[in-house]
Amino acid sequence: MKESKSQYPPANHPVVTAHVDQLRDLLVQHFPPYYLEIVKPNPRGARYQLLHKGKIALHTASYGAEIRVGTSESFNFYAIMMPLQGGGGVMLNGRDVTAPISLIGPKQKIDMRWSIDHEVLMMQVPLGAMEEALEAYLGDPPKEGLRFDPGVASTGALGHALTMLASTGMLPFAATKLAEHHFEQFLLHTLLSSQPHNHSDALRESAAPWTPAALRRAGRYCEDHAGEPIRLADIAAAARVSVRTLQLGFREHLQTTPLAYLRSVRLAHAHADLLRIADTGSRTTVTEVALRWGFTHLGRFAALYRQTYGRLPSSTRQGRQ
Repeated sequence: MKESKSQYPPANHPVVTAHVDQLRDLLVQHFPPYYLEIVKPNPRGARYQLLHKGKIALHTASYGAEIRVGTSESFNFYAIMMPLQGGGGVMLNGRDVTAPISLIGPKQKIDMRWSIDHEVLMMQVPLGAMEEALEAYLGDPPKEGLRFDPGVASTGALGHALTMLASTGMLPFAATKLAEHHFEQFLLHTLLSSQPHNHSDALRESAAPWTPAALRRAGRYCEDHAGEPIRLADIAAAARVSVRTLQLGFREHLQTTPLAYLRSVRLAHAHADLLRIADTGSRTTVTEVALRWGFTHLGRFAALYRQTYGRLPSSTRQGRQ
C-alpha cells in the first residue's frame, strides 16, 4: 500500500459530497464503465471535485470507503493517478505498479484498491492531444502508438509538477485561456520529455542541428496552428531543434525571425479571409478577422496590413482597390 498525507487545496469548482453510488454515476461521465466493490463503508460519504476541464482534465475523488475499482474496457486517454492521502495499490493488465504515481494508457485494464481514508488526484490527457504533442517533437506521425512506463517517480519532473498542483493554493491555468493553454502544454511536454516511453530515444535524437527539414517542420507548424497562441518554444519543438538553433536558422535562411514569420502567416490568413468576405458579402468585421488570427492590437494590425498589401484591411473587406 502506498501512503500519502498531502491535501489538495480549495479551487474554484465546488466540492461535491455524495453517496458512493452517486459518485460512481458522476465519474462514469468522465471514465469508461467500471466495476466498484465496497470493502468497508465510511459514514462521512464520498467527495468529488472537478478542478479543471480543458484539453486536459483534473479531478480529485474520495469514495468515502475502502474500495476496489477497475475497468472491463480500455481507456481512450492517458490517466495519471496520484494519491493525496490514504493508501492504495494499482494493477495494470494484472501487474502491480510499485511507483507512488501510476500512469495508465490506452488498451490497459486497471484494478485499483484504495483505503477508507483515500483521496486521489486524477489527470486525464486525450489520446489525440498526446499524439499531437509527440508528432510535434518527431516532425511526422509516429509509426507505433505511444506506450509509457506505468510507474511515475515522485522525484522526477512530472512528479514535481503534480506535487506542485497538489500543494499550491492557486491553479496556474485559471487566469486566462492563454494561460490555460500554456499550462496544459507544460504538462504535456513535461510528461513526454521526462516519463520513459517507447519513443524516448527518438525524442533525444530530435535535438538535431538546423536542416531544411527543420525549416519545413517549423513552417508547417506555423501554418497549421496560426490561429492558436504559439510560443517560440512551440515552434522549436515542432522543428525538433533548440530555440537558439531555430532563431539562427530563420535568420540565415529566411532573413527573418520565427515570430515575424508566424506574423506573416497570420497576416496572409487574415488577407484571405477579408477577400472572401468581400466576395460573399459576409457581415464578419475586420476586428473579428484580426482577433481570429491573433492580432489583438487593431491599430498595429491595420499598419502591418497596409505595409504588406498597400491598403487598409477595411478597404479589402469592402472590395475597394
